[in-house]
Order: sequence, then structure tokens, then C-alpha cells
Amino acid sequence: MIDGKAVVKFGTGDILITPMVKTDFSGGFIVLQNKGTHVVGEQTQNFEPGDDDTVLLFDTLESLEVLIERLQKLKEMMSGDTSNCYKEIEYSC
Repeated sequence: MIDGKAVVKFGTGDILITPMVKTDFSGGFIVLQNKGTHVVGEQTQNFEPGDDDTVLLFDTLESLEVLIERLQKLKEMMSGDTSNCYKEIEYSC
């Protein structure tokens, strides 16, 4: 655990990731839920909100595009492309 930080650990199928959009399409959400072990990438149709949900709220498409771009950069870095990467930070998870 990172002292003083909340950690959402991906890679084991424990975290369900559910996209949602406002009814007027003015923004969207990504809801992260710890729902036990599933297959990584599994989609479920029975979404139930919970008190422990972590919600990423996007009020603009631009803010969503920034997250997508940063995730793509992380994917490249994890594949070995560390050009133009940030200094490595020591976190213990």
C-alpha cells in the first residue's frame, strides 16, 4: 500500500470498470467497483451502485481525451518505450 494513498489495483479481475453517460450527454463517468474475482475485461450487465465506488467524472470530451492519451502513453512505457517518459517514481504497491 502507498502510505496515505488510495490504491485501485488492476490486473487480477477484481475491479469492474463501467462507463456511464449523463442522460443529456453533457458528461460521463467511469465507475470502478471492487466486485471480487472476474476475468480481466469481463463485462457485466447488472450494474448496482455501491457506497465504495470510485467515480471518474468527465465534464468535457477534452478531459476524457487527456486521460486516454495518458493511458496510451503508459501502455507504451509498460511495453518498453520509455522515450520522453517522466522520471521513475518510487511507489511500493
